[in-house]
Amino acid sequence: MMRITRQQDGETITLKIEGCLAGEWVNEMKRCWDEVKTGDRRRAIRIDLTDVTFIDAAGRELLAQMFASGAIAGAANVMTRTVVEQFASSEQVNQSGQSGQPGMRKDLEQSTKRT
Repeated sequence: MMRITRQQDGETITLKIEGCLAGEWVNEMKRCWDEVKTGDRRRAIRIDLTDVTFIDAAGRELLAQMFASGAIAGAANVMTRTVVEQFASSEQVNQSGQSGQPGMRKDLEQSTKRT
C-alpha cells in the first residue's frame, strides 16, 4: 500500500510518499509525478521519502528518473537516503539534494544491475 500527498509551499510542490513504492504503486507514482511535472514547470518539486518502507527495482528506476529530471530529494530515512545516494555521486548531488547532472543515467544503470 502507498499514499501520495501533495503539498504546495510557495514555489515548491512536495510529493510525500508513504508506504511501499513497489509493484502497481510505481505506476500510480509515475502518473502523479507526470501530472505535477506537466502542471507547472516553474515550481520546484521535492520528493519526501521519510515514510517509505520499501522500494523495488521499478520504484528505484522511477525515483532515478525523477531526480535526473530535476526533482529535489527531500526528507529521507536511513534506507531511502541510501537509495538516493546510489543514484549519484557526491559531485552530482548538491547541498540541497538536487540532482540531475550529466552522467547520472550511467551511474543508475550500474547501480540497478547490482540490485
